[in-house]
Amino acid sequence: MTNRNRRSFVTSVAAAGTLGLAGCLSQVREWGSGDGDPTASGPRPNGTTDRTDADDLPTLPGESLDDFESLEEWTAMIDGGKLGAETTAPYAGSQSAHLSADPDTEYAAAYTVTDGLDLRGTALSLAVRFTGREQLHIELELYAPNSRNVYALERTLTGPRDRWTRVDFGTGGIEGQPDLADVRRIQLTARRRGTTSGPLDCSIDDLRVVDRPETGRVMFLFDGTLASHHATAFELMQPYGFAGVEAVIPEAVGQDGRLTIDELAALDDAGWDMAARPRTGAHFLDEFAATKQEGLIRQTKAYLEHHGFEDGARHFVTPRNILSPTARDLVEQYHEQAFRFGGSPNGLPVTDPYNVGFFAGDAGEVTNRYVDYAAEYGQLAVLQFDYFGEDGISEGTFERVLEYVAERDVDVVTATDLLDA
Repeated sequence: MTNRNRRSFVTSVAAAGTLGLAGCLSQVREWGSGDGDPTASGPRPNGTTDRTDADDLPTLPGESLDDFESLEEWTAMIDGGKLGAETTAPYAGSQSAHLSADPDTEYAAAYTVTDGLDLRGTALSLAVRFTGREQLHIELELYAPNSRNVYALERTLTGPRDRWTRVDFGTGGIEGQPDLADVRRIQLTARRRGTTSGPLDCSIDDLRVVDRPETGRVMFLFDGTLASHHATAFELMQPYGFAGVEAVIPEAVGQDGRLTIDELAALDDAGWDMAARPRTGAHFLDEFAATKQEGLIRQTKAYLEHHGFEDGARHFVTPRNILSPTARDLVEQYHEQAFRFGGSPNGLPVTDPYNVGFFAGDAGEVTNRYVDYAAEYGQLAVLQFDYFGEDGISEGTFERVLEYVAERDVDVVTATDLLDA
């Protein structure tokens, strides 16, 4: 286990140059009962801004395996929906690929056959745009070299709908003994998530490959501003030298069972990040009018900065995980990085810092397996926790998670470590 402090971690990366719970919506009970009126300032936002000019795209690491300007080498799966060209609002160039399926079709999928790609030591990312639903599960399978030896990468997307975003795929499962030096087939599959009804409609573009780091990373993310995060998690993590990320709800600070400002300062002094997490009560962020969303985001960040948590204020933890197009724009305006449920590890380096996914840190063997994947394949595993004790994870179980991570060849990082690297 390499357990570097923030300065040495960032320096070493610069020198080198280079799931979860059912429903996956936050179960944290927020302080107070006044949720506000989501429609008080206007209608529910539903932005549809898209990138359509390749010149406007950010400079990304690595190279494109496929820009989907031609679909001749791609084939729709039998009983797996339809494959076509998206020319109305492509990610870049003249077109993207469009996968669709009617309500009675289980998934939409397409594949391409190769002469044998060597994808050892690499990470894969993809631009995705979906509509008609709040959540989508997308899987990228590498047949290496055949269907008995499959390396499966995956990600759950919880918005924004109607908007291009990048997916940094993390390992979801392995079948057989895949040889990544000999990938003969690449298959992309989109499935419904959250709701099982309705059609599937998603576009994809710029399947990208990049050299991954040799050492994987693990992050401990705590949601809810709960007092047990200092009394239990912090105390147990101290002997390991691990720092975490606390999602701070300003209105909860100092309330019964919640962290005090002095405890937040103690976490900050120990190298933790105090990330912004607006209070939305029982509502999703996009249920509020755009002006209200901006106010919540702006005020939460200002609270952190006012109390000296400038590093943590750079990061955003999405309330209840669903992010709308309007909220995505606002988060980009006020923050440099955003987290929400993803259900698997993340590929590194990150190509979309506003789409960093986490998964449940108390999922037992699943959590351990994802930590193993992060170590073996140079990925980022963000472990999310909320309640400790009777309502959540026990001290003994959490300590076993810490011991497991300590025994793996990974760096434990904060959100600021990840962003600065």
